[in-house]
Amino acid sequence: MMYSFMGGGLFCAIVGNILLVVSTATDYWMQYRLSGSFAHQGLWRYCMSGKCYMQTDSIAYWNATRAFMILSAMSCFAGIIAGILSFAHFSAFERFNRSFAAGIMFFVSTLFVLLAMAIYTGVTVNFLGKRFGDWRFSWSYILGWVALLMTFFAGIFYMCAYRMHKCRRVAGPH
Repeated sequence: MMYSFMGGGLFCAIVGNILLVVSTATDYWMQYRLSGSFAHQGLWRYCMSGKCYMQTDSIAYWNATRAFMILSAMSCFAGIIAGILSFAHFSAFERFNRSFAAGIMFFVSTLFVLLAMAIYTGVTVNFLGKRFGDWRFSWSYILGWVALLMTFFAGIFYMCAYRMHKCRRVAGPH
């Protein structure tokens, strides 16, 4: 049963990490109409009339969103490594449990992506949304929220696996 939780957590984490990378790298966080033509923007570029341009402005909310998304992907990746290693039973550190470490890394990843999404949402709704009348969040942004759920459930699965392992260790062999 413990391995089922770890397998489910690993699946959620891998999918979540892929979604984090895709969400961070793509240019469809927001779509809007500007001067009669459609435009869209991501964290790194904005595109108008079929041409894309780098976001050269060093605006604090973009930098914060970028940083938190990158930190989230990195901590999720570290959790995946710890999660894979938790399938191995040997441990040089008896007090260090890899499934617990993986769960913590997935929760840290969830916190980082939550901060990124909250910052971007707040600024977009309160500032950019008023600047562009006809706008909407797009699929890159939505992938960020789905990644948040996936990393959260990966953390839940790994914490359940840790609790089962801890309970089994305390109960001893039967």
